[in-house]
Amino acid sequence: ETPMASDGEVEVRREDQLKINEFGRLNAKLHEARAERDATKKLVEEAEDATTELALAEDDGSGAVKLMLGGEAFVDVSEEYATEYCEAEQERLQAELDEHEATIRNIADRQKVLKAELYGRFGSNINLEEK
Repeated sequence: ETPMASDGEVEVRREDQLKINEFGRLNAKLHEARAERDATKKLVEEAEDATTELALAEDDGSGAVKLMLGGEAFVDVSEEYATEYCEAEQERLQAELDEHEATIRNIADRQKVLKAELYGRFGSNINLEEK
């Protein structure tokens, strides 16, 4: 049975407030994780594009290409080195993207549990949905 306050509202216990606070913190983390995932996804696509461009590039005979490092400087490297670099960067970024996806899943799973508990206790007196 759910204890009611005198005005017919469900009493908010300390443990309820802790769950509500956890849900709010998770929601902020979820938004942050999604933004990081989206930014990483863009970098993965750029690395894929760079790898594809290298594969399709016309060889001018020099065997050298310009590789931008850290968005700061171009350096002349062999086409083979540039390809290896881009492929390694693509793999690193894909692993980072997979981590973001796992974080998002874990947060969503925990939020699902908290929603069930909080809606079970408060019903329509609480709103945990995004606007």
